[in-house]
Amino acid sequence: MAEKYKHDVAISFARADRNIALSIYLALKLKAPEMIRYYYPERQEVMLGRKLKDELQEIYRHDSKCVVIVVSKNYIDPENEFVQAEIEAFIPRYMMEKSAYLIPIMIDETLITEVHKELKGITKFPWEYNPEHLAQQIKEIVYAYQDYENSSKNKSTDDNDNETLTVKGNTFKGDAMFGNNNTINKNNSK
Repeated sequence: MAEKYKHDVAISFARADRNIALSIYLALKLKAPEMIRYYYPERQEVMLGRKLKDELQEIYRHDSKCVVIVVSKNYIDPENEFVQAEIEAFIPRYMMEKSAYLIPIMIDETLITEVHKELKGITKFPWEYNPEHLAQQIKEIVYAYQDYENSSKNKSTDDNDNETLTVKGNTFKGDAMFGNNNTINKNNSK
């Protein structure tokens, strides 16, 4: 895990969807025991006496490499103040980075744009009652995101003042951007 993050992945969910979030958390523990995960019910004692909304802002905006969001009608309920605080925390970072930082898991017919309009077009994963498979996908995304962050160290300029980017031994010239499918998109104009 990069030193700037306290968690490799944090899981954002509505209380009504806790069992699904728990199954994802436990599958991540089995599939990726080396990863540091933030799952609120496992960290309640650490939060005692603290302003939870302030802590959530830090966890979901700054302290987590990636955020899994368990999207449902319960998740988008405006009365759910803690979920709303989490959304308010991760959306500004997502808008700034436009990378695979967010990993939406869709558990019902709720549209991703009901969480926030800026999420239109983001890659999302259906909940298919297979948390082990999702955990494997999440693990791959987290490590690909880490590779992406490390690639910024590999940026350079060639003899013609063209920016180049090297990722896993592949060199890209011109505009390169990390896409939602964990790919490098050359000359992406988004």
